[in-house]
This record gives sequence, structure tokens and C-alpha cells, in this order.
Amino acid sequence: MDNLYRPKRLAALGFLFLVTVIAAQAREHILVAVELVETLSPGAVDEEVGELFEGVEAPRSRFQIDCYLIRYESRYPDGQPAQITAQLFLPRVPDGDIRAAYIFAPGTTGLLDACRPSREHIAGIRWGLYRAHVLAFAGQGIVGVLPDYMGFGDAERLQPIYNAVAEGRMMLDGARALYRFLELRQKEEAGRATRRSPQPPVFVAGFSQGGHAAFAAADLRRLYARDVRLAGVIGYGPTTDLEALLREFPVVAPMAVYSFSQSYGAERFDPAKILQQRWVETLAEDVSRQCVGGMQSYYPWSPRELFRPEFAEALSSGRLAEAYPDIHRILSRHSTGLAGHRIPALILQGGDDVVVSARSQERFVGELCRRGSPVLYLHFPNSRHDTRQVGFIDTLKWMEQLVAGAPAPANCQAFASGASGRPAVARLGLDRPAVDEE
Repeated sequence: MDNLYRPKRLAALGFLFLVTVIAAQAREHILVAVELVETLSPGAVDEEVGELFEGVEAPRSRFQIDCYLIRYESRYPDGQPAQITAQLFLPRVPDGDIRAAYIFAPGTTGLLDACRPSREHIAGIRWGLYRAHVLAFAGQGIVGVLPDYMGFGDAERLQPIYNAVAEGRMMLDGARALYRFLELRQKEEAGRATRRSPQPPVFVAGFSQGGHAAFAAADLRRLYARDVRLAGVIGYGPTTDLEALLREFPVVAPMAVYSFSQSYGAERFDPAKILQQRWVETLAEDVSRQCVGGMQSYYPWSPRELFRPEFAEALSSGRLAEAYPDIHRILSRHSTGLAGHRIPALILQGGDDVVVSARSQERFVGELCRRGSPVLYLHFPNSRHDTRQVGFIDTLKWMEQLVAGAPAPANCQAFASGASGRPAVARLGLDRPAVDEE
């Protein structure tokens, strides 16, 4: 038996060695540009973070933070090279001892470059105060990365919104770029090449569409980025199920419909089969001239006003696979989180969410549990779609437990029989109950 086993074991070790070498070589060139933009004092961080946490107790920054703008290499789903811009927030912790990394994908801002998240704080737009959110974690000693979605900054392309491959690569290559940044910084501080210290465990997180991106990274990691130490995935009102998103928040559908029609062709994903004719006629112009605020004012929020009657009926009755098999397959292919990655997950859901219902979220959580992930699901009864602020302390505590090597808190037992799982955080070993503070 030992002789039979050994060649397989050696082959597996050889494969892992090859993956490690290739990943290390890829990291050597992934970081294209680094620019130190500013250094924020704890007081300046608190001032910026305070605006986001209005109505909820804001965390106090413990450290100065160096704010960088970086660019890194990735690839579009069609294999063409892509450059991604990201904001990187490095806390000045004692001895440079970074405990963890937090890579955060924002909610939907739009498709064109003027809608890029890195423009939000410069232009004074309030899409979600995403920089302030990541700064809040950096202030607690966690290095943060806030990438623009793939396609932003590319004059030839729009964002391929809700494309699981594009989003997963964006997140995982962001982790690789961070690793490279920390390696170069360590060498610079040492003044000579030294043995590399272990890279910090990475948590991928996101709000709304960003939650879709975070779970896309979890799905893709095993095949695309084994070198990334993915410790956990966090979703704040994540919109992982695209059919549910079209049913429950159709106002974002035109962006996704246009993007998928460009990727797959009208013969497989035809906007004319989905949207009413008046929205199809100017679809390309409409999705490429305005950001998310304009979209929400322009398009109807009712499925029956936006979609063709037969498509709306098939979507609401769960018959999309039968009536529109190609469209169903593409939407299913780009729904995220259920690839059996077994990565610990934290999902924070508002009971008054108008984008993704608690019922849809709980179905996703139940399936995620059945696929082997330890899931902690936190339900905030009076919160709307954005649970980032009310759940900040719970998220930080969950991350700290995993970094310390403790078992991942989970309440999957609440979903074993299909029951609704809405337990208090205190039952799961954290410090305080999950109460809504809005």
C-alpha cells in the first residue's frame, strides 16, 4: 500500500510546489505602480470615519495611516490584460506587525470610469463612503485595500458588472499585489534582501455587489490563487444570487443585462427578450452615461414596468430555467459563493433590506452551510441594506477570533431543517448581542 501511495503523494507535492513557484513569480510583476498620497493622523481618520458612522458609535483609530494609490495587473475574463487601481491603507503599527488584511469591494456605483469608487472622496460624492469604511478597519491595525472594479480606468471598456470571474480575479490579484507591496516594503526597511515573513491572512469582504465579488474570490481561489491565505469571507447584504437580485431589485438589471449581452452575445443573452422595448432601444447609451444614482432615478423599480411580461412572469414563478435556458445558465454561472470552497463566512443582513430580502439571504446561507462553510449569519431587524456600521464590532471580533486560531463561529444548525436563523451574537461567543442601533 505504501508503494502505491507514494507516487501519488509525490505528484501532489510536486504540483503544490509548482503552484507555489508560479504564484511567487506572478507576484514579482503584479504591482505596477505605488504612490503615497497622504498620511492621516488618528484624529483625521476619526473625523472621516465619523461621517460614515453617523447614528452609530464610531470606532476610534489607534494608529496613523499611510494612504497609497496602487495599480496592479490582472486579466479580463476573455484573457486580455487588465490594470486595476486600488487604494491601500497601511496602519503604522509597532514593529510593522500587521495582523490581517481586509480587501473590500464596494457596492454598485455604475459602469463607466466616472463612477469609479476611488473618485468618491475626491469628487465629494456619497455612494457609500467606502474609503471611510476601510479606514475604520485600518485604524484598528488591519491593512486595507479598496479596489476599483475591473474596467474602470480602461478607455476601451466598461465595468463587466456581476461577472464572477472579473470580480474574483480583482479581489485575489489585489491580495497578491498587497503581498508584493509588503515584501518590497520589508526589503526597503531592512536595506537588504531578507527572509520573507509570513504574509497576513486575508479577509475578502464586500457590500451588496461587493459581497458578490467577495464570494466570487472564495469560489475562484482554489483554481486561481492558491498562494493567497484566504482566512474568511464577509458579506454585508451580499447580492450573490443574480436571479433573486433581478426579482427583488430590478433597477440594477439594465447594467447587468447590457454587460452580459456584451460578454456572451445577443444570441445567448438578448436584452430584447428581457427588457421592455422602450428600455432596449437606448440601453447602451443609458448605462454608459450615468452612475448608480442616475440609474435609480431613470429606471423603474417594478419588475413589471422594466421587464417584458413573459420574462417577469418566468422570473417571479421560478421558471427561468425552462423558459430562458441560456439566460438562466449564465445568471447561475455568475451567482457566487456555492462552489464548495469551505471558507468561513460572515453574513450581515438587514431585516428591512429592499435590495436582497432576508428570505433570499437565508436560503443562500443554508446552502452555503450545506456546502461545508462554517457560516455566522447575523440579522439586524431594523437595518436596511447597509449593515457595515451596525455590524462593525461584530465583524472585527469575528476576524480577531479567526486570526487567533479559534474555531470559526457558526450558526449553521439554525438552517439544518430550513428554519430561519436569526440568533443573537452573544450565543456565539462574541461580546455583545446583535442589536440594531439605527
